[in-house]
Amino acid sequence: MDVKGLNTIISSLSCNTTLVLVFTTVALVVYWMNSRRHRFVGWEKFGVKHVHVGIQQAPAVLLKNLIKEHGSTVGIVRDIPVLVTRDLDLLKQVMVKDFNNFVNRNDNLTTRSLVGKGVFFLRDYDWKRIRQLMSPSFSTGKLKRISSHVQEAADRLSRAFEKCAETESKIKLLHTTGQYSTSIIAKTAFGVDADSIGEEEDDQFTHAAKNIFKKRSKTEFFFLLFLFRFRQFRRLLVYTFGLYFPDPCNKMSSVYLNAILKESIADREVAERRGSRHVNNDFLQNLVSIKVASEDAASVQSTSEKSTSTDSQKLPVSSKKTITTDEVIAQSLITILAAYETTASTLQLCLYKLAQNPDIQERVFHEILDIVEHENPTHEELAKLLYLEQVVNETLRMFPPLPFITRDARESRTYGTVTIPAGSAVYIPITEVHRDPTHYPDPEVFDPDRFNEENKAKRNPMAFMPFGQGPRICIGMRLAYLELKTALVKVLRKVKVELDDTTVPRKSEDITMNYQAFPRPEKPIELAVKLRENQI
Repeated sequence: MDVKGLNTIISSLSCNTTLVLVFTTVALVVYWMNSRRHRFVGWEKFGVKHVHVGIQQAPAVLLKNLIKEHGSTVGIVRDIPVLVTRDLDLLKQVMVKDFNNFVNRNDNLTTRSLVGKGVFFLRDYDWKRIRQLMSPSFSTGKLKRISSHVQEAADRLSRAFEKCAETESKIKLLHTTGQYSTSIIAKTAFGVDADSIGEEEDDQFTHAAKNIFKKRSKTEFFFLLFLFRFRQFRRLLVYTFGLYFPDPCNKMSSVYLNAILKESIADREVAERRGSRHVNNDFLQNLVSIKVASEDAASVQSTSEKSTSTDSQKLPVSSKKTITTDEVIAQSLITILAAYETTASTLQLCLYKLAQNPDIQERVFHEILDIVEHENPTHEELAKLLYLEQVVNETLRMFPPLPFITRDARESRTYGTVTIPAGSAVYIPITEVHRDPTHYPDPEVFDPDRFNEENKAKRNPMAFMPFGQGPRICIGMRLAYLELKTALVKVLRKVKVELDDTTVPRKSEDITMNYQAFPRPEKPIELAVKLRENQI
């Protein structure tokens, strides 16, 4: 037998051995998980109706069906016991009043990408430390300083809409709004120019930002529902076996963004230590400055400890003010992802609902005419656009950026007749909270007046949580509102968006949402655009 034939046999044996190992492991994990499930006695013991569920449903769809069929609070078992509730009093206990017992999210991201170490997924002390370090970057003062960048991007967005109107072509909403949101975060957070707004092809940064998560076919998605059903199992596949397929993050995007961020961090560290801060006082620079200061303080402390034996002379380094290079990259990646998903998705859906409701669109347009006096709206003018904000909030009500969020129970807690046992998870179905007819009559109707002052005063504040509630509320919420309102002002006073027989969807149709990683229309929305005669 020749060497080539021998190598083929060895390779075949190795492949077969791997397959046997993988399938044996799968069988053992599934058996162990199911045994663990059977040890849970059921939610009835804790004052909650217990429902047995399958695995071939997207989580958002499962939560919708559970509440529709079984009421506002039910218990299920995934790999751990899960309480599903849209009861606002119970949610206030979990998300606000008893937050310290429910600090952590249950849905940690199983990935080799540093996205999984972003503040959204961090737990306990690490979450608190990183959250405190990031907060100053989203202060009111910082938002005012970046307004000019937001307005420049919104101007380019408006020109893209005008070009479509002039050429009588359809605007591809998510493609274009994604370019807008990514351009802002690239410039304001990292000092990177990503200017492809209105272009057919994305620049490299925008392409990477849009594809941090893999695009899955329906077949792949439903297969992964089984794999992701068990946390220990998916960790085994990704971290132990190093399988790429179950990892939700796109390797090419991660490699590209990691490379440019590492290079930028290194350059900024050198400049910081030379005493010449980077020209952009941006999000990345704030974290780099903290990193350098903590490393320098640690170096001073180490030198002091070597030169003296007196404990009282040691210089303590606050662990609250430390951050590593990987952590800086992780927070950068999660900021890029959050900025793209929140602003781009909400903006496209808001424009779609305005096209679907031309009377509401005209009311927004006339409010802009009455309040905005110059080309660039000021912060004070944006704050006065009350009806525009109602339109944004109604969009967020119908289409929250995340259809659900989760919390882990550290210790058992009893609220009224319901007990949440230690080690269980609470699933908070935001979409179902927002479409509860108890709080929002005719919830499928787009009605911005739900958010006027009179109606808001009558409603429980917990009934609206597109960015979460409590201490873990989205850190970039105000930036999202700034981007959304500025874009809508710039676009709507130049053009109007419409539905007709050639748009997607057509005038007589409606969109169907697809819930995988994030809510998406099954077919990308394309609108008709018309120039306004009385432009500002």
